[in-house]
This record gives sequence, C-alpha cells and structure tokens, in this order.
Amino acid sequence: MERPSLPWLQRFDKASRLLLSTLMSGPSGALAAFRTLQRSQFGEEGRQGFNWRVFTEYLCFQEPVLKGPEKTLILKPILLLLPALCQRNLFSLLLILESAIPKDCLSHLLHASRQDPCPDLWVERLRDLLQVGLEGKSSLKPSLLSGVSEQQLKHLCQKVMAKHSKPISERKLSWHVEQADSCLVPHGDTPISGTQSRKNKKPAEEPLDPEEERQTKRLRLDTEMDTDFIEPLGVLKGFDGPNAGNKLMMKNSANEDIHNLSDNVNQNTSKETAIEKGGTNQNPPQDPAAGVPDHIKVHVPKLKERLQMQYDQSDRTVPPELQILNECTPSQLEGLCSLLQLSECPENELLQFCTWLVALSPDLSYSSTAVLVAKLFLPRVLLLTEPASWTLTTALMVFSSKYTRSVCCTLISSILQAPGKGHEQIKIVCKLIEECLEPEYVRLVFRHITEVAWSEDILTILHSLLGRQVELSTEIFNVLVLNLCHMAPECASSMHYAKLLLAVLTKYQKSITLAHQQRLSCALDLNKTLLKKSLQIALKRVASG
Repeated sequence: MERPSLPWLQRFDKASRLLLSTLMSGPSGALAAFRTLQRSQFGEEGRQGFNWRVFTEYLCFQEPVLKGPEKTLILKPILLLLPALCQRNLFSLLLILESAIPKDCLSHLLHASRQDPCPDLWVERLRDLLQVGLEGKSSLKPSLLSGVSEQQLKHLCQKVMAKHSKPISERKLSWHVEQADSCLVPHGDTPISGTQSRKNKKPAEEPLDPEEERQTKRLRLDTEMDTDFIEPLGVLKGFDGPNAGNKLMMKNSANEDIHNLSDNVNQNTSKETAIEKGGTNQNPPQDPAAGVPDHIKVHVPKLKERLQMQYDQSDRTVPPELQILNECTPSQLEGLCSLLQLSECPENELLQFCTWLVALSPDLSYSSTAVLVAKLFLPRVLLLTEPASWTLTTALMVFSSKYTRSVCCTLISSILQAPGKGHEQIKIVCKLIEECLEPEYVRLVFRHITEVAWSEDILTILHSLLGRQVELSTEIFNVLVLNLCHMAPECASSMHYAKLLLAVLTKYQKSITLAHQQRLSCALDLNKTLLKKSLQIALKRVASG
C-alpha cells in the first residue's frame, strides 16, 4: 500500500525523513525506528547523534491547511498532519528514549499535540504517560483507560462475576481483580489490600481450558520476544538511564525450565488436572487411573485383548468397545490410556490403535486427541536416540491425517519447547511438515516456532517450513525476519543460516518491505560464508523489484 503524499516532508533533513518514514512503516514502526537510531550511531553521523532539536522544530512548525467543506485556511503543527499510526509510533519511541531527548523538545511536542481538537485516544494516553515522566512523577502513572472505558470494564466484570456461583480465579480476571496501582482503580472502588489479595489466592484456582492456556502463553512469549529485540539503550548518545525502556515494555517473565514435558501437556489439555504454573501442590499426585469410572474400566480387558490380536492393516473395522472413548472426559481418557498401557505398548499395537482411531465415528474432540498425542507419541518421540522405526512413523502419520491440529499443538509445540531435543526429534517434525501438514497447519507451526528461542536446530525446521512456500501473515513474517537478523552475529559463518536467508530472499521476495531490506542488509554485512555475494545479489533484486 502506497503511503500518502506528504509534500512538507521534504523540508526535513535526511535523518529526520528516514526516521519519519520508518515510523510510518506499520504497527511495529516504533521498534523499527529505534533500531534505525541504533544503527545511525555507527554511521557517518554517529559522533553527532540524532538532532532532536531540529526534528522537534520541524514537527512544531505551523503549516497552512484547508479545514472542512468551507475550505477555511488554518495553521496546524506538522505533527498533527502525520497519520494517526505514525503519531502513535512517534510517542511510543519518545517513551523509550525519554531520558535521551532534551526536555524542552518533549515539552514543545506535547504542547503541539494538545492543539488537536479531536486527538487519537491512543496518542492521548501515550502523551499523558510522557507528561508524567517529564514532570518526574513516575510513581503516578495514569490509567491507559478513559473514564468511560473504566466504567464499561467495571460493569462487564460485574456481569461476568455475577454468573458464577463461586469466585472467579484471579488468573482469569487478573486485569480486573489484581490492581496494585491505586491510580488504575476506577473511581469509587477501593484498591485490594495485600492481605485480601493473599486471601483470594488461597482457594484452588479454576483451570484454564486448552485454548485459553495457549493464548495466555502466546501473549507472554510474544512479550518476551519483543523485548529481546530491544538491545540496551546505552549505545545512544546522552543516554544513561537503565530503566528508560521499562516505560513502554512489559516486564519479562522469568524463564521456566521444562520438567516432565509430557505430564505438563496432559495437565494443560485436561480441565480436571490443569494447575497454575509455579503454584504449590499441597496434595500428592494421584494415579490418573483412579478417576476412571467402573463402566469404562469394564472395557479395558477386552480392549487389551483386541490390541494383542493380529489384524490386517487394511481392515478398518472399529471394535465396538472403542466407542467408549467418546464418553470419556480428558482426565478419564488419560486414566484409560494408563490402564491400557498405551505409552509402553509395542509399536505394532500402537499402529493398529491409530488405525482404529482414524476410522472411529463420530470424531474425537480436540481435548481428547491432545491427551492421546501426549500419551501415545510424545514420550516415545522425546526419548528417540536413533531414527524412528517405520511402524512408529506410520502410526504418527496415520493419526496426523485426521487429527492434525492436536499433533501440531501438542507434539510439535512440545518438541520445539523441549530443552534436550536432538536430531531425531527434529527429523520427526520436518517429516510431518513436509509430508502431512496442509498449508493452514504449516502456518500454525510457524506461529508456534515464533514463540520459542531460536537455535541451529530451529533453522532446520524453518528450512522445511519455507520449503512449503505458504503465504504468511505480516505479523509472522515480521518475526521471522527480525529473528533471523537477530541471529546474524552468532551465525555469521553458518552455511545453514546463509541458505535460510537466501530462501527468504527468493521465496518471499514480495513480502519484503523497505524496513525488512534495511535489517537484512545489516545481517548480510556480517555474513562470512561463500554465499554472501549471492545473498547481496538477491537483496538487490528485491530492492529493484
């Protein structure tokens, strides 16, 4: 999409024009502009630094414009002629670099912004945050919600809470229940005291369903990923405040080790067994089989007997006893799998069981198939130290042909997060991507892969994903490019990394924006492989196209 014509933009100096163009590049313009300022420190103008006074003077300059249908000639600061998205990105950038910018420049910009009779609400809130920091009242942060929004949110929370017979867990409504800052509490309410907060945390929290669990985790990991791209601001001239970046970014969640990965997956996919991460479990773990009702247990001996019988793989007849799977809750299904010892059964029995599952009608629910993936495949795949057998691979392929989403969200996602994943686990993931997944599930794996820390192993999976050449959303492609550029210094001599960059430049040429080109150019400058010239030619081809 072409940017609007802005004739007055030519009045700005070259550095200011570059900064404004970057701020107009999209929703991530503030981060892109920050990186542009960082790189400028190592260029020809590095010693002088960015001239904020000249930039502010241009933005506050009164420009004659025609207003309304009567075409009334009025004067407006150039700042108010910028698109709303550019203004949002600008004030977000100012919040990051607040201590590196002269205070009089910030005051002039805030004054010019207040001349807008109909300000953008997001710009208005960012401006208020900047004003608080400018006045040295960092402990009195204003609410990001307007008074009307606060009342609407309060009313909505009351309606939700009224529908529950028991108190809602603080985890589900943490944005309403936990309001530590008194300035964020809607008028008329009393802040929750520390004692009350501790009392509210004592009852067992209501577990999240699988979709809510994944969304919560995704938001946390997205936040951690975004903050990883923002390097220490000390490289900027005149900046010496270590906490300046905290005004815009959320606090990083502490990295958590992954212990008993398959057990955690079962907990996440079962409402009855899900628990809050980091919480203290007062009761000893119970045997999952203990929760299986007697009317389900009576089918266990017959199912075991059928599994041990020899069948023709072409025979898709489903044993009638298997219909009991559709009557099980996820926790009961987990117990049934333990009774049938499916995690340890021979692989030929596993293949037969998967053949029945695919032929079973009606289809199993997502939560049930997620439990089956965690019980049937996850422990086996994580323990592989040599190539998977034909039987295990075929069983997984058969199961994936019908229940692909569960395989992506439970098996592949868990392998990506596993700290000790090896070559055999990576091969399994690549085989699934190349031979089983439809384009929509390839995009789903792309989304999962953006949620983990990248390493050399992840590059192998990315090769398989890029080889499918599916269309990616702007959000996912931005993360792909940013992560690859972030890895440039440590992978400068890696042919694997260079081939991946070449694949991005050739297969996704139309998705590469000007901001991407600038980042990729910096990454290519660091490259030390034999492909460096080919990469530079490919980037020039993108720029000329």
